[in-house]
Amino acid sequence: MTSKVQTPLGDLFIDDQVIARIVCRTTMESYGIVGLAAQSPKDQLYHLLGMDNMTRGVKVYCTGEQSVWIQIHVIMDSGVRLATVVSNVIDSVRYNVETKTGLHVDSVDVIVQGLRA
Repeated sequence: MTSKVQTPLGDLFIDDQVIARIVCRTTMESYGIVGLAAQSPKDQLYHLLGMDNMTRGVKVYCTGEQSVWIQIHVIMDSGVRLATVVSNVIDSVRYNVETKTGLHVDSVDVIVQGLRA
């Protein structure tokens, strides 16, 4: 799926994978995040993703003409304050997606799938 941004010179279409890569990079730069997680279709368990397929832990939904809703599944470091780390991730992701793409971010949902010691 693609998101559309209208500019004075024409329309810009941004694939969801591009947005997901921006989200992945921003999330991984955040303190307290160990990695992104994806659900295994076989056993319904969440697994830590490697760098090559990290976008599987991010879902981007187009909610309107120029807006998106982002869902991130993360595994966090134990010993950190969850609410503070999640708040920082949400703020960073919203800022980076909006400044790099011109899209409005309606919501960023962070789902903590596990803690790593």
